[in-house]
This record gives sequence, structure tokens and C-alpha cells, in this order.
Amino acid sequence: MGAIHLVRHGQASFGSGDYDRLSETGHLQARLAGEDMAARGLRPDVIVHGGMRRQRETAEGLLEGLRAHGDVDCPVEVDERWAEYDADAVLEAARVAGLSAEHGTLDSAGSSDEAKQAFQRELDAALGHWSGLEAFARYSADAEAALADAAARSGSGRTTLVVSSAGTISLAVAALLADPEGVVGLWTRLQRVTVNTGTARVVVGRGGMTCIAVNEHQHLERAAGPDDPRRLITLR
Repeated sequence: MGAIHLVRHGQASFGSGDYDRLSETGHLQARLAGEDMAARGLRPDVIVHGGMRRQRETAEGLLEGLRAHGDVDCPVEVDERWAEYDADAVLEAARVAGLSAEHGTLDSAGSSDEAKQAFQRELDAALGHWSGLEAFARYSADAEAALADAAARSGSGRTTLVVSSAGTISLAVAALLADPEGVVGLWTRLQRVTVNTGTARVVVGRGGMTCIAVNEHQHLERAAGPDDPRRLITLR
């Protein structure tokens, strides 16, 4: 039996003018995730990440943590299908359709907790509209194919570590957990709660793929310590 570990990238730089790079906290989260995997005896056969900078930097941090705390080395590959939907394009489609008058983007929105919450509300509403468009159908097909390819290479006890984003991971997990007509609803709900470097685990056996865990992030709680275990837990 094989395994796929779907890891969300570390905290990016929301509202900084360049969202697609890890913050200082994001780099730390990535290393901690790799260290925790090594401590638990996880030995990935390959790390695959999407083509975005924040995904690549997370994969690099994971590998650094794996190497520092275990005799671990493996190839790193890029698969563009694991990238992420274009949130700004999703928001623009909603505005063009007259469903929103807001103009926030990942790069220009404020960095306060209030600004992040307001942006998430705007994005949630826009995703419902976007899920009925052809762009979503293409995105969904790419995510499904990428997961199938990861499963194909994870047979016979192999482990594939995938670094992606909340939207793409949530869509892959929703497709495994929900009835077909419920995928979009579960997808949007999972995105809201998927923490940076949260991990979903999928086992691959003769009967296909089974999702056995979603959004695991105990590595962050352990690293933060008992006095403030949520200190390193971020959603944006």
C-alpha cells in the first residue's frame, strides 16, 4: 500500500504586494513540518510541488527539515497542475457578473486580521459563482489528473509528498470524501480551515484511493509549546 501526503504551503505574504512568497513564519512552518515527518519516520520517495514560488519554497523547507533530522533525501519535481486557482481572476469574474463591488486582491488587501476575514468572505462568495464556469471545470480536471498520477507512482509501499495550496488540496480531498453533487460545497468549506502546512493523507491500495486524514498540523502545536500551542497556526 502506498501513501500520498498533501501539504499546504507555509504562510505566504498576504497584503504585502507580493503574496507568492513565504513569510518568515511560512519558512519556519515548512522546516518544522519536515522535521516532524523525519521524527515520525516518514521517508518520501519524491516531493512534488506546484509551480508557484510559495509552493517551491515550502518544498525546499520541508526537504531541509527532513535532511536535518533524518537520513532523508529524495528528488524534487514540479507539476504545474498542483498550483492553485487564480484568486484574483475568481474575484474579477464575480465583479464582472455584478455579484460583488469589492476590489481586494491577494497582493493589495490589508494584512490585519479584519482585512483577511473580509477578503475571505469576498472570496467565498466569488467561489460559488466561479465553480459554475468553464475555468473551474479545467482546474478540477487538472487536480483530478494530478492526484491520479500521484496515486499511480505511490503503489507498492512508496510515498509521494505533494506541496500545493488550500484550494487544490481541498478539491482533491473533497472529491474523495463527498458524493459528486457535494464536492463544491465541501471544497469551499475545507479551504476556510486548511492551515499553512496542514497535511491531508491518502492511502493507495488495490481498491483505489482513500483519504484517511485531513488538515493535520500537530507539528505546529508541538513546536509552539503548551503555553501557546496555536502561536504558529495561520490560515493566511
